[in-house]
Amino acid sequence: MQTTNRRISVFGAIAVAAIGLAACGGSGGETVARVEGVGSISKASLEHWIPVEAVVLYQEYPKSPVPKGVIPDPPDYAACVAYSKSTPQQPVERGPKPSAVQLKSKCRQKSHELKELTLNTLIAWDWTIAAGKALGMHASDAEVRQRLQEVSKREFPKPGEFARYLKLTGQTIPDMLFRTRVQVYEQKLIDKLTAIKTLKGLTAQQRRAALVKFNENLPPNKQWAAKTTCSKGYVVSACKEYTGSQPPAIPN
Repeated sequence: MQTTNRRISVFGAIAVAAIGLAACGGSGGETVARVEGVGSISKASLEHWIPVEAVVLYQEYPKSPVPKGVIPDPPDYAACVAYSKSTPQQPVERGPKPSAVQLKSKCRQKSHELKELTLNTLIAWDWTIAAGKALGMHASDAEVRQRLQEVSKREFPKPGEFARYLKLTGQTIPDMLFRTRVQVYEQKLIDKLTAIKTLKGLTAQQRRAALVKFNENLPPNKQWAAKTTCSKGYVVSACKEYTGSQPPAIPN
């Protein structure tokens, strides 16, 4: 999950390898994924985050609007095809240039992969929050707001930088508050694990027992996937309906 965490977590929250990432649920509208005991992700929420992911994959901290075609434009993919023509992947093309039909097919595939990547990430966000709550952790609104304020001042020190970042990536303050909440849970989980590993006065056997208990309360991604139901057309590796070879929640 390190790649997804770097891409979707703007402020570089530390990945919890055994936990995965943490998803913005959605109220109302069609549901595309549901995590048992946690929440659901709406089609509208997924469609909101797809262009955000497209932008930050192109440039994590954009300074200007991304080129047209970076964000998928189905069903015709006219902007994507034009962008692909003007920015070939290889510095020096070999053989015949791809036709418009071939470029459109590639754009369609890229759009599909982006949808899978984004949905996997959103689902895994839910998993992280649920993991923290399973250990009795809580992220208060005040705690989340304070962290967002501190990090935004550090990462965007100049006036207007943070607002410009939001505009260029298509995000809102509520988006950032949610992502910050995920990061708070991530950090609490890391702190808990670190405390167990460094607590003085424990014998080796006691430390092993404490780590075992920690892991028992923190189901692996495979168990989270068993609790995650996805609608037809939205099945990714984080879903129990998935039959491919990718590990749970790793982008297909």
